[in-house]
Amino acid sequence: QAYNCLIHFYKRKMSLKISVDAMESNIKEDELKNKKNCSDLHTDDNENEIENKASDLEIKSNGTSKTCELEIRCLKLEIESGKNNVKEVEVANKKTPIELNVVIEENKKQHESQIEVLKAQHAEEMEECLKKVKDWKATKIIFHEENEKKHSEERKCLQLQIEAMRTKMNEVKDENKYLLDQMKEKIECPVCMEIPRSGPVYACPNGHFVCKKCKSGSCPTCRVAMGDGKSLLAVLVIENIDHKCKFVYCEEFFGLDKLEDHEKQCKHRIVSCPHGACREEISLSKLLDHLGMKTCAYDEVPQVIDNTSKSGRVLFGIKTELAVKDRTWKMSTFSYQDKSFAIFPTKSDELYFFTMVMFDSDEECSKYNIEMEVHEWQPTSKDSEVSFKFCGSPCSIDEDKKELKYLGLTLNNRSMEKILKKSKDNSFSLSLSFFQK
Repeated sequence: QAYNCLIHFYKRKMSLKISVDAMESNIKEDELKNKKNCSDLHTDDNENEIENKASDLEIKSNGTSKTCELEIRCLKLEIESGKNNVKEVEVANKKTPIELNVVIEENKKQHESQIEVLKAQHAEEMEECLKKVKDWKATKIIFHEENEKKHSEERKCLQLQIEAMRTKMNEVKDENKYLLDQMKEKIECPVCMEIPRSGPVYACPNGHFVCKKCKSGSCPTCRVAMGDGKSLLAVLVIENIDHKCKFVYCEEFFGLDKLEDHEKQCKHRIVSCPHGACREEISLSKLLDHLGMKTCAYDEVPQVIDNTSKSGRVLFGIKTELAVKDRTWKMSTFSYQDKSFAIFPTKSDELYFFTMVMFDSDEECSKYNIEMEVHEWQPTSKDSEVSFKFCGSPCSIDEDKKELKYLGLTLNNRSMEKILKKSKDNSFSLSLSFFQK
């Protein structure tokens, strides 16, 4: 309100000032006109008319000036009145902040009291919530402790039951094992010291058993006449017990339905050394140890073929004349993906044989392919002018040794002559690659 009053006062003041300035400019213009008229009158011959006109102009000028003075006085009065209004507004404005401060203080006190009430309510609610949480935690702890105690007791009972059952099972196992050992001991042939794997099982009149391979005219245990008596009970026992694998280094037991399949693939089965001049028959698990003695192979340990290159190379030399009919080179051994392989090279009857042997079963051999290429003495077969290649699966170590040389790459004497002419010192290379199907 005070601000609006001041605005109105200053606007009125400006308009009055403009009016006063306009009046003063009018007075000045009138004075200039009077002077001009007076100067014009002096040029006229009739002096009386001049005086009359001058008096009229003076009267008119005096009237105008009086009017202007009155208006100026009125304006001054209005200005004084406006100044008084401004003073009143200023006084009113001086009083307003004090009243506003009083109102603000009252509102502040009211708000503070409301805040205190809300704080008290919030504190009560928080205290109540904390109490509930504390009670809930205490209840939960008690419940957990009770459950833990209950579960602990149950676990102890179960453990005791399990231990009792284990003890009972062990007793039953021991009893069964004792009975089985007794039965195995009774049906074990006293001649070959082996448990028969099939019937018939012969029994003497005194109940002593003997296998069909070792049966003779008299009982080997009590020396009475053996006769043709057979034990059906012994056959029943044989068919329902686990038999030990027949290979020396194997300690596994199987039922008759699985025993034969195991022995075909047993890693301790007896195999023949692939080298043509070696007559050793040894356990498959000991074959690499045998070859590592460097009597049948060049290498003490197999050459590892990595999965990136998948390739290897073997160098051979023919120091004697090609007219020699039979010749056997030492083998070269390789390892690819933890499987063992060997190159088996021989010459017989004007033919050269190169066979890759895998130390595993036919089933495992069928999972791999190999490439063998006989070529000149060059780093790779690609650099050779003459080469001969074989592609196919490696042959199993279980194959008949006499047939091994026919299961790989075969070259005649003339083909080998072509290779040796391109090489030096009667030497040639054999490159090989491995692939898994």
